[in-house]
Amino acid sequence: MPPSGEPIYRSVIFQVFLAMAVIAGMALSSMSLSVYVTMNAQNDAEAINLAGSLRMQSYRISNALARALSIDDESLTTVLDEEILKFDRKLNASIIPELINQAGNVPLKRSYDKVLEGWRSNVLPVLISTRDGELSLADGYKAYNLLLTQYVADINDMVSHLQRENEGKIELLGMTEAVSIFLIMFIVLYLIMKADNNFVIPLRRLLRAAEDVERGNLGHRVDDYPDNELGVLSMTFNSMTDSLEAQYRTLEDQVAERTNELHRSNQALYFLYKTSREVASSPYDQRLLKGFLAELKKVANVEAINLCVSAEPNYQSYDYLSTDDNKEKNCDGDCKQCDLSPEKLDHNHTPGLSLPIFSRNDNFGFLYIRPRPNEKLAPWQSQLLNTVAETLSTAFAFHRTLGQEHRVMLLEERTTIARELHDSLAQSLSYMKMETARLKKLMDKGSEAATLEEAISDLQEGINAAYKHLRELLVTFRVKLDAPDLHTALEHAVKEFDQQSSTRVRLDYGIEGSSLGPNGDIHVLHVVREALNNAIKHAQASEVELRCERTVEGDFLFAIEDDGIGISADPEKEHHYGLYTMRERAERLQGELHYGSRESGGTRVQLRVPGTASLLSS
Repeated sequence: MPPSGEPIYRSVIFQVFLAMAVIAGMALSSMSLSVYVTMNAQNDAEAINLAGSLRMQSYRISNALARALSIDDESLTTVLDEEILKFDRKLNASIIPELINQAGNVPLKRSYDKVLEGWRSNVLPVLISTRDGELSLADGYKAYNLLLTQYVADINDMVSHLQRENEGKIELLGMTEAVSIFLIMFIVLYLIMKADNNFVIPLRRLLRAAEDVERGNLGHRVDDYPDNELGVLSMTFNSMTDSLEAQYRTLEDQVAERTNELHRSNQALYFLYKTSREVASSPYDQRLLKGFLAELKKVANVEAINLCVSAEPNYQSYDYLSTDDNKEKNCDGDCKQCDLSPEKLDHNHTPGLSLPIFSRNDNFGFLYIRPRPNEKLAPWQSQLLNTVAETLSTAFAFHRTLGQEHRVMLLEERTTIARELHDSLAQSLSYMKMETARLKKLMDKGSEAATLEEAISDLQEGINAAYKHLRELLVTFRVKLDAPDLHTALEHAVKEFDQQSSTRVRLDYGIEGSSLGPNGDIHVLHVVREALNNAIKHAQASEVELRCERTVEGDFLFAIEDDGIGISADPEKEHHYGLYTMRERAERLQGELHYGSRESGGTRVQLRVPGTASLLSS
């Protein structure tokens, strides 16, 4: 179909169809003419053969006369009649007159008429006279031969005209074929030129344009195009590239917008991360809060941000911070009465946003945000600011709770120290006080030196025990496990005792993956160290084994066994203060301490701690 409003002859399809129709018509015409000329040529050949046979037939008649003359054949009549009849049939055959009428060849008609007239007027009468006896055979033969030369010449002339007629038709056929081939070649060349101008060149332009578009050049247009289907295709291509360029610009704008949104989101996320990290560490640092508000103003893209906050909730005294040099003076240090607070802010007349900073029933203040002039807060701004307010609320509440927990832990620690001093050092000092009073009485009575020496020895032992208790308390209160877990700490203790003495100390640890908590591990470690020290110094053992395992009931069992001299029946009566402190630590763990001699010799000390001690130890 041609472009809208254009004539149909400009259509590529129409032009190709027309050219093919012309070529087909010329080919059919040439083929028809060839068939026609070929058929006529066949007729011409037949006529030429027929004319040539007249010449032969003339000589046959002459030969028949000569033969009859030589032999005096009386059958001349019959033979002559047959030859005359053959000649007359050939001469009057319709093929030659039809050829003459069809060709319209005047010279050929004249030569044929001459041959026909010569036969009828001259030759045939002589032959009839001879046949009928009007002329003698010799005279007839002589007269016929006189006519024969000229008559054969006339026949030859007619044959020549027939041959020239045939040759003319062949030449016409050749010229027709040549003209047809020339015209077809001309049309083909014309089609090639038209195809190059109206099809190939526009198609190449479209191809280059498509390649440019593929490379990203959406501004390429096809400016020169023909008034045909390819022109329509070119205009459609231009329209398509216009649409693609518009869509690409739209996509670029959308990508730029999404990139800006992503950039804002990244800024907001980084700000929230930084805020949660810094504010959580020190939420009441005014310098930090001022820097925080300035950065929040930049990230949120607002006019000003005001913060009214108190370190302690529900106080009358508040800190008022603002990013605006001309900050509002209507708060007067009291956030509860401030006109910008969420409770008093009139959102119908004030364009800003006020967000409370609170946790449960604790009100720490509020955060007020004033947008830029003639602008409203976007959803992402409101979301960011709400998240910031929640982060501040969480940080303030966390630090308040942390402070309270710190105070509680401090009180608990003081209570623990007081309990430890009371249960250990205070008792030792009380014992020394009683021993000092006893020594004074003995001195007042003038007791013997041996008795005084015994009292002084008991006092000395009490002082040593008190000093030992003091060192243990200092270790308990100040020192944590140097090792990452109880297993490693026990390995270090066993290695230490093994290297510092000749006693071989072994460890069998079977409670991997279990823990008594930091305080519980310290209590167990001191009990074990005390038991190992007693086994080496007092039991005079050569081999000590420390075994750690879990019972069927899930309890922790720590057993120290040696091959020494054993232990007395009631060691606590002999002022073994180490056993006393070990029992105290076992009670702190809600466990049990057992000690005694083994049947095979030596001493066994067992510390049994319940499986819930990790939750209860302190």
